Formats: sequence, structure tokens, C-alpha cells
Amino acid sequence: MKIALIDDHRMLTDLLQSILTSDASITEMRTFNKAEDFLHTGWQPDIIVTDILMPGLSGMELLEIVKEKNYTSKVLILSGITDVQTIKQAIRSGAAGYLSKNTSLEELTAAIAAIHNCEQYISNKLRNSLLNTVFTEEQVVFHLSPREKDVLELICSGHTVKEAAYKLNLSAHTVHSYHKSIMKKFKVNRTADLIVFAMQKGLYSPTTS
Repeated sequence: MKIALIDDHRMLTDLLQSILTSDASITEMRTFNKAEDFLHTGWQPDIIVTDILMPGLSGMELLEIVKEKNYTSKVLILSGITDVQTIKQAIRSGAAGYLSKNTSLEELTAAIAAIHNCEQYISNKLRNSLLNTVFTEEQVVFHLSPREKDVLELICSGHTVKEAAYKLNLSAHTVHSYHKSIMKKFKVNRTADLIVFAMQKGLYSPTTS
């Protein structure tokens, strides 16, 4: 079994590599701190273990590329982001499994083995969260105007207010007003919180930017 570990935290990839290489079923393992570095190799391992949020290409974008290029590799998400909407988006995008970074090493190896055997794997705790939403999740509707949706998309994809204003052919003051209005509706005080909230509620996905 050949495995690629992709995470921007080098300590994590080095630690996992040193631990997992003791598994006799793993014949080759390479670590990468950027998804771009992995893609440049053209290598197609059996399993790709990757995070969602990374500098440059995100895990979601990597999933789309793997699917578009018909890679035979199966993708296991190992992330600190564990909200239901992100998990659903990852599975819809082709992930074969999803684990929290709080998972045990035993569960990580179990997930890798299951995915290698063409099974899907979601950790028990996350699976329970998904199941609970079937019964308890309330449909929350955010009434954003078309312009607010445009501004939200640009802000979430990394554009500044001035850059968004230029793209939308609006004044920076107008875009700033839209930005404030969206934050008020979402009940957040920082742009970083706005982006996380939009991803959690399925209002923004890195694959659409």
C-alpha cells in the first residue's frame, strides 16, 4: 500500500510517517506540506491523507483535481474542521473517509485499512454527529441580497474590500457596507469568523472560488 501524507504542519507529517512506516502493509510513504508539491510529482498512491485548510490549494480543491484527473487514489480527510456541512461537502466531492485530528492512531490505521479495501470510513463520533442532524438540524435561511452574495464569495475567496470593489465595479465604501451587513446577519465580528461560518453553513466552498 502506497500512502501520501499532505499537511502544512511538518511536525504532524513527520510524526505520522515515523509511526505508520512500521506497518508492514505500507510499502511506500511520502510526505508533502503543500498539495501543489504532491500534484507536481504526478504520483498516484493508493491513499492520500490530507487536511482541508492548507496554504495554496485546499483539501477540497485537491479532491476536485483528483476526481477531474481520474486518479486511482482514494482520499482520506484528516482535519480539525469537523462541522457537519464540511464533512458532507467532502464526501460529496469524493472523499473516501473523514477523521478528526483528535482521533486515535488506532482509528487512523483502521480508516486507512478500510479505505484500502474500498470501504468508506467516517469516525464514530463524526458519524453520530451526521446522524443527529437528520433529526435535530434546523433549516437556517440567511436572506442575502444578490450583491451580498457576490461580496461574500469574494471576501471568502481571499479578496480585500478594495479588490472586491474593483471586481464588482462598486465603491470601496459600498462594498464595506455590504460586508458589515453580512457580518451583522451572521452575528460575527471578524472576517475570519465570517469565512468559517459561511463554510459551516454551506454558503461558501473553496471549490467554487
